[in-house]
Amino acid sequence: MNDAVLALPFDQYQRYRLVSDLLRELRGAGPQLHVLDVGGRTAVLREFLDDARIDLVDMEPSSSPGLVLGDGARLPFKDAAFDVVCAFDTLEHVPAPLRAAFVAECRRVARRWVILAGPYADERVAQAEALLQSFLKNKLGEAHRYLDEHRQHGLPERAAVEEQLRASGARIAAIPHGNLERWLVLQCLSMYLDYDPALRELGHDFQRWYNAALYASDHAAPCYRHVVVAAFDGAALPDATRLLAPPVAPAGAFSPFAQLTPALLAFDAERDRWRAERREFERVVSELHEDVERHRVVMDGLVADKRRLEGDLEHVVRELRDEGERYRAAMDALVADRRRLEGDLERVCRDVEAERNGFRAALAALESDLGGHRAALALAHEELGGLRTRGERAGRLAFELATLRKAFDERNVEHEREAAALRKMLGERERELDGERVARADTERDLAGHRASLAAVQADLAGHRSALEAERAQAQQQRDALERDLEGHREALRATRVQLEEHRQAVADLSADLAGHRRAVESLERDLRGEQASRAQVEAALARSDGELRRTLQLAGGLENSLAERELVYDALRRELRSRWRNLLRVFRPMR
Repeated sequence: MNDAVLALPFDQYQRYRLVSDLLRELRGAGPQLHVLDVGGRTAVLREFLDDARIDLVDMEPSSSPGLVLGDGARLPFKDAAFDVVCAFDTLEHVPAPLRAAFVAECRRVARRWVILAGPYADERVAQAEALLQSFLKNKLGEAHRYLDEHRQHGLPERAAVEEQLRASGARIAAIPHGNLERWLVLQCLSMYLDYDPALRELGHDFQRWYNAALYASDHAAPCYRHVVVAAFDGAALPDATRLLAPPVAPAGAFSPFAQLTPALLAFDAERDRWRAERREFERVVSELHEDVERHRVVMDGLVADKRRLEGDLEHVVRELRDEGERYRAAMDALVADRRRLEGDLERVCRDVEAERNGFRAALAALESDLGGHRAALALAHEELGGLRTRGERAGRLAFELATLRKAFDERNVEHEREAAALRKMLGERERELDGERVARADTERDLAGHRASLAAVQADLAGHRSALEAERAQAQQQRDALERDLEGHREALRATRVQLEEHRQAVADLSADLAGHRRAVESLERDLRGEQASRAQVEAALARSDGELRRTLQLAGGLENSLAERELVYDALRRELRSRWRNLLRVFRPMR
């Protein structure tokens, strides 16, 4: 028997080992048997019986080669197609109304033998299964699906199965195996070892110890399982006494178990304590993670708030800068406009002053010319008066001359020439006076035009002055408004700076809180590392316990085989098992 088969769970090993040994005895020196395993999708029988042809049928699929999907109550095979039809712990999972059909189908396709191994209805078996299920639920927190099906469907009646097979022409042999008290204790221990990953390898050693040391003798009544063998058409029935040892445990066979039990109890107590500490540790770690997550969420919110505030601050600063730039541009534009207006005003004033000076110079020139003309006119009047006086004198002289013509002929001619010259000069003077009069009228008209232009210029100057005053007032108003806006912006900037300072203080406080939380997290991480170190110590202790348990199991290799002491040991062990059975009944009795 290879090591993989010896490491199978003892309950599985029991049924497959017993049936495979029975089939080898039944075949004897005959030809290879053709076997149908009903409900055997796992193909375990092939591991025990490699010298037979084994076919498989099951309602559930698997990866086993050659598996046929089919119902045991309606097998998809022809009559007498197999030498042997076997079913291992299967009939109790068939609903009660279909069990007779299941047995009938097994009989129909079998030529020589039908072998039905499994638990059958018995109050003690049902009680043991209930205790096992209670142990699994209360100790391991799990429910066994197959045990639930046993309770749901009810265990089959062995007498009814045997009677049905006899009615079909069979001779019957029922072979019990698996002492019920030992089966319950070992099942609890087996499932306990398999439940904890740290104990599974030890569980395999435990299975090897039972399968190698106790299997052959483990059939003292009452038994958990019966193998019902039905032989047809003169086929032989097996003799189990040649396959099994007397139902007495070998001497010293239980000493490893006796050593294992207190070690497992200590391990269980330590594991319960360790699990409680682990649960507390996991709770603390979970709370720490939650706390860290909350702090992370708070920090993310604070960072987001900080970024938002920084963004708002940058936005406010940009707006203030833009507003300042616009204010500076407006002030620069106002200053430029003021300077331009002042330049225009100065230029207009200079132009007006120049025009005024020009008008004054022209007026002075005109007044000078007019004075000259007036002087010339007075001189002409004086000369005209002189001439008139001379004319009168000339008349008198002419009268005198008339009297003195002769005497003064030459002189009279001279006077005529002088008079002609004077008349000519007077005409010229009259013409000049007329020209002066025309020039004076033109000058008067020009002076009136200049005066009108001067009045218009003075009116324009007054308009420019009033416009300049209005623009100055408007500029002053704009300047005052800009000053007020600037003061408002300054107030807003001061408020923003105060708010920014408050936010900075809040960020500093939050940073301090974050530093505190980080220190708390570091402290918790140190505690976590301490817990991990403690856990490592516990795991090291578990490893040491595992080593001790392995050394305990290795003692099983040195089991004593003394036949002289077997009966005494058997009696002592039986008394001990009965005592433990009563204790188990008290401890694991199902709650009503």
